[in-house]
Amino acid sequence: MIGSLNGIVRGALRDTLVVEVNGVGYRTSVTTATLTRVKESDKVFLWTHLAVRENSQDLYGFETKDDLLWFELLLTVSGIGPKSALGIMNQVETSSLEQAIARNDPSGLSKSFGIGKKTAEKIVLELREKVGSTGSTPHESDGDVVDALVGLGYSQREARDAVHALSKDLTTFESKIREAIKIASRSR
Repeated sequence: MIGSLNGIVRGALRDTLVVEVNGVGYRTSVTTATLTRVKESDKVFLWTHLAVRENSQDLYGFETKDDLLWFELLLTVSGIGPKSALGIMNQVETSSLEQAIARNDPSGLSKSFGIGKKTAEKIVLELREKVGSTGSTPHESDGDVVDALVGLGYSQREARDAVHALSKDLTTFESKIREAIKIASRSR
């Protein structure tokens, strides 16, 4: 799995950047904010998510780890795929998304940012438990646990669901991975 890119921007094609890393150009879908900030020949570091499907492999890049975590949280919402999640992130800053979830306010998302009413309700309902009332994103090491589960053969969705089901009392990577494997194995 490609976790990040550190290279030179060689150009923009529609809503993607081509980032050259050691002579290989990776076409990476990014937010419109990133597209407007980054110029050709800029050195860039992007946190990435690789979406693998039967007939495609798409790379999504984010300037901050927090944005990547929010993107991956949006992917856990039923009916939201990578393109939809990126579209939502183009319309809503993560801080506004956090606030809407913490306040349990889907109407604020749909009115202010043009997200459909049903989609906004789904986002708030399904992410409220995962994010909690504080609106904080998952702990950084949780991404490592997801990566480890994917490396063991679990799907992204199985891995993310298992990590989100982990007890908050687990603090070490080892304890989290052991428990996440048990949870993910039960879902198969």
